[in-house]
Amino acid sequence: MSRSRHGFFLACVPWACAGAADGARDVVPKSHDVVVDAGGATGDPQGYEYVAKRTVAVVALAEARAIAPEVARAAVDRLADALDACVTERSHHGPLVQGAARIVAQVGNSGAVEATNVRIDPRPGVAESALICLVAPAKLLMFPAADGGVRGFAIEALWGRPIGPH
Repeated sequence: MSRSRHGFFLACVPWACAGAADGARDVVPKSHDVVVDAGGATGDPQGYEYVAKRTVAVVALAEARAIAPEVARAAVDRLADALDACVTERSHHGPLVQGAARIVAQVGNSGAVEATNVRIDPRPGVAESALICLVAPAKLLMFPAADGGVRGFAIEALWGRPIGPH
């Protein structure tokens, strides 16, 4: 994770983890994170390749491997639209859930998302909204078919509070 992306993540941690220490959760042992700055320029000052902001959701493309930049950006836009619409719709039936998640996905030769690794904010209600509003739409994404090689993407998302100007 680049320093600037690490800074964005750290800025979001207090918001994303508020209320996570209610005592009824599993305890994660202390870890040691190593931050490496590759020195490469990215398209966003936060260190992301692309960021799609919506009214109550933001989806950031952390990495796209062997996927054309315009295709990856279009996929992130679709995910941001789906997440924003879904979270907004769910807020009409209950409180607006604030959450965060990271998805690392492998894209197969057919263009379908074949495997995912998902990390979700552990607060109550977040897993449900993440699975319905972010993970399901991510698994439904289709990319152009390819003849081989490892393809995939990693995104980080926040939702459930006004994001600000697009």
